[in-house]
Amino acid sequence: MLFSKQQKKLMLEILLKERRRLFSNHKGELLDKTIADLSQMIRNEEINITEPKDNIIDWNSRKKR
Repeated sequence: MLFSKQQKKLMLEILLKERRRLFSNHKGELLDKTIADLSQMIRNEEINITEPKDNIIDWNSRKKR
C-alpha cells in the first residue's frame, strides 16, 4: 500500500475542492476519473479489513502430540 487511508481521504478532499474551483485548469475527464478511482479505493478499504495482522505464532495454542 503506497498511501494510508487517511492520506487517500485527504487527497480526495483536495481533488473535490479543485473540481469546484471556478477557474481551475485541471477540470475535465482525467480529474473526474481520478476522483472516482480514489473514491472507489477508499470504499474498498472501508469494506475490507485493512489492519495488518501480527506475524506472531502462538505456540501455546498448537496441539501437543
